Amino acid sequence: MRVFDILRLDESLYFPPALWSVHCGRAGKDKDTSYDILEVFAGYDTETTNIRQIDGWYAYVYHFQISLANQRETCVYLFRKWEVFLWFLDELVSFYDLGEKRRLIMWVANFSFEFQFLRERLEWDRGEWDFFAKEEREPLKATYHGLEFREALSISGGNLAHLAKTYCKTQKLVGDLDYKSIERNSETPLTDAERAYCINDVVILSEFSQRIFADYIRPYKKVPMTKTSILIDEYKRNLKKQCRERDKRLGLEAGESLASWMDYIHSCQPTEETYKTWFDYLFRGGYVHANALYTDITVYCIPRDITSSYPTYMLLGYVPVTPFTPEPFREELLDKKCCILRVQYDFIKTTTPHSIESKNKIVSIINGVFDNGRLVSCDFCELWQTEHDFKAFNLFYRSQTGQPPTVVECYTAKRGKIPSYVLDVLSKYYLRKQELKAAGLNKTQDYAVAKIITNSNFGALVKRIRLQKISYDHGWSTDTVTPDYNKEIEKTILLPQWGIWVTAGARCQYLLSMLYKLTIAGVDCVYLDTDSIKYRPSHKAEKIFQHYNNSVRRHLKNRKLRNPHFHDLGMYDVEERDENGRPRAVKMKTLGAKRYIYEVDGKVTATIAG
Repeated sequence: MRVFDILRLDESLYFPPALWSVHCGRAGKDKDTSYDILEVFAGYDTETTNIRQIDGWYAYVYHFQISLANQRETCVYLFRKWEVFLWFLDELVSFYDLGEKRRLIMWVANFSFEFQFLRERLEWDRGEWDFFAKEEREPLKATYHGLEFREALSISGGNLAHLAKTYCKTQKLVGDLDYKSIERNSETPLTDAERAYCINDVVILSEFSQRIFADYIRPYKKVPMTKTSILIDEYKRNLKKQCRERDKRLGLEAGESLASWMDYIHSCQPTEETYKTWFDYLFRGGYVHANALYTDITVYCIPRDITSSYPTYMLLGYVPVTPFTPEPFREELLDKKCCILRVQYDFIKTTTPHSIESKNKIVSIINGVFDNGRLVSCDFCELWQTEHDFKAFNLFYRSQTGQPPTVVECYTAKRGKIPSYVLDVLSKYYLRKQELKAAGLNKTQDYAVAKIITNSNFGALVKRIRLQKISYDHGWSTDTVTPDYNKEIEKTILLPQWGIWVTAGARCQYLLSMLYKLTIAGVDCVYLDTDSIKYRPSHKAEKIFQHYNNSVRRHLKNRKLRNPHFHDLGMYDVEERDENGRPRAVKMKTLGAKRYIYEVDGKVTATIAG
């Protein structure tokens, strides 16, 4: 590795040559959009100092580092001043002859933060493919004369240390620079340890870049944006493969099966207005809540987790497989079809200490009482619910007048399985993860990648169609012109209702149903989070969990998921056990959703949202 301190504008520069390039084409069809990506593995990072001013703390960059590598060598460049750094970028663009048809990917960890310092100092490219952001102030990609700054953590998840552990040989150095007690500037000298820290961070990003090239860019001629986009691309390849095999097997014309399937997917898509309603009011995420009776009290709890909750429902549960059509509501539909219900409730109140309905999912309400954003009681409310939500809601809430709820609208669809081009990919990564775990290789990078991709299957199903475009031009803006919804849904091979049902099914069938069983049995549940329950020690609880796990085993057997690596799929497992293998309670205190602290063997761990 060669390290260069770039201190002046007239430095003599050395850049590692680009030994190869990958030829790509956006949208896969139009040759005019083709371009080359240089196989130069690049990373960018900064060090900042926090300075207190009258109206608060402000961050300033006092050190920059860039890494450029090829298959033979790695070069790291260190800078102290903005003018030198910006001059270097222009020299880099010129040396590699970057532009619209010739790109270099510069990976950044936490690009949202770094972009705040770069955004007004660089004149960004304005092409259709040059900028992308999830939300305002959350860019994933920004291009400067063909130099593409890309967010790395949207692929790896976690922080830079997690990225290094998952993808790289070089690991994050222990310790951080002192950001507050020492106010730094471009003249502040770095110690040898601090200098090594700066170099190490960008070397990690170059190694990450090399891994992304090898795994995705070179074989598939496309730069991944997020971990879910990687998975969706694999679904598409798997679908095309299955359709080619079907065409050949049935003697059909090439592409006929794929065209037929895309017509089916398009026929099941909701209208734009319905799509918005579904995600505004029908889709609910994981249930996260603390029992108000145990808030701000130190207690001993046993934590239990569902093993791969969302993958379990994807493999064992059902989803809608036909378009939704209106149908008069009958109670028996709840057990026969997928239902979307607009329901009105009068004078309801919780039946347990747990409130499950989120305030922001209520269409309208009169005299509502809430517990940390969850409904406790009301004189009237109107909700959109799946049959999963309807059943769970009517366990946890009762009308004080004894009147049943009123179903104002009912839409139904046939139940079926998620298609095999999705489940085959999920099963492949889940089994790979379990095989590595069984072999004692759960600390390896292969295991980490398999686990990330396994968990990303759910994210792929709930990925929303972009109906607005976030742009930046000396300020953030959301375009008022909405993209053509029909054109957007023609691109997808997934249905939004699949993600909605997976979320509802896992939340209601696995978590809330267990919460209700424990509560009516007299077990005190203290805290719940998506796929976990923390409860006061109880012999009744252990029997309930044992009965539940036995029922899951029977379900796995009936679905013919008999590979031994599926043995604990969907079952509740204990996080902590004593020397005899029995569930062990941990000391815990919570202040509400995503705000808790617990202690195990003298080690204290805190989760504090915000």
